[in-house]
Amino acid sequence: MRSTVQTAPLYQYSQLTADQQNVIVGGGILSGAIATHDGNHLPALERRVASLLGREQALAVDSGSSALRLAMRGLGVGPGDEVIIPELGWVSIGAAADMLGATVRVAPATDSLTPTWEQIKPLITRATRAVVLVHLRGRPAPGTAEIAQHLLDIEIPLIEDCAQAWGVEVDGYPAGAWGMLSTFSTHTFKLIATGEGGLIVGDDPDAMGLMRAIGGDTRQPTPHAVWRSKARMTELAAGLALPQLDYLPTLVADLRSLQHKVLEALEPLPVSLVPNGTAPVGNGSQVGLRLADPAAAEHLAGSLFHAGYRSWWPGPGDLHTAAAWPVQPESTLTDPRRYLDIQIPWLPPAERSLWAGDLAQRIEEILAEHR
Repeated sequence: MRSTVQTAPLYQYSQLTADQQNVIVGGGILSGAIATHDGNHLPALERRVASLLGREQALAVDSGSSALRLAMRGLGVGPGDEVIIPELGWVSIGAAADMLGATVRVAPATDSLTPTWEQIKPLITRATRAVVLVHLRGRPAPGTAEIAQHLLDIEIPLIEDCAQAWGVEVDGYPAGAWGMLSTFSTHTFKLIATGEGGLIVGDDPDAMGLMRAIGGDTRQPTPHAVWRSKARMTELAAGLALPQLDYLPTLVADLRSLQHKVLEALEPLPVSLVPNGTAPVGNGSQVGLRLADPAAAEHLAGSLFHAGYRSWWPGPGDLHTAAAWPVQPESTLTDPRRYLDIQIPWLPPAERSLWAGDLAQRIEEILAEHR
């Protein structure tokens, strides 16, 4: 007998703290503190995120894309510079560098979906101003500590893109603890969701102050006049994030519990788990699979979607892939179209085993139909 919970709402983790969020938003509307200054939630969120990640400061902005652009400006990226980005990641990573007049170079992804130092090193030149490393699909990028150390040795800044990595541990530290600057997203599809929003974290007060000023904080002094834009997070968005941030450890533990059950249920099937093994990984929000060929992966992803499961397949035109960008890597090491992942919903403990078993049974049937 099939479970009836496979259509549980996905990408809606924020609903788990809806009551607390409603109180905060209602209070904000009544007080009139809904913009970017003179509120309490915005500075509280920045302090909370900085403390969580062991960083000196955090800056809350209006999107993860703004966070990337400001981070590159804070590092002085401009015309004549080169920025190395990974083959898989959201299109705004390269767009941020291009908007500043820099040249984008793309490091090929491995089967982990991310490049290692072996792929990054040959791209480094005297013009390299920054390297961006993405913790993709709620998992830590393998080799982060090695990449960070090598870049530190040659004095090239690392930017960690942690948009999908809330609650992820990377080589013994939180995601966001390794980069000279690190960025996060609070887009609606993230574990901390405010509709739109992002954060930048770092330790250098000069760089953080410059980004704060450029992002629209008119009270932030700068050593010289700069053009200031508007990229600050609103007080209400920050208020939405705070209860979710408090709940994050519980959410991650719950997702990893179901993720573990799904991995165990899928292990006997003719698919490759990414990464290998049945131990829970990252923040638990995804289960990655690699199939024999792109057609099989596309068919499985489409069939799961129509059955009520949320899945991601990086097919043609997907803006997470370099194939859809103006710049591609000089060579490729893996075919991302063989990959797909399945979103893990939040479910009560009593329903998790049934959901995992039902999913595995459905995947087995879909694969048998496709053969």
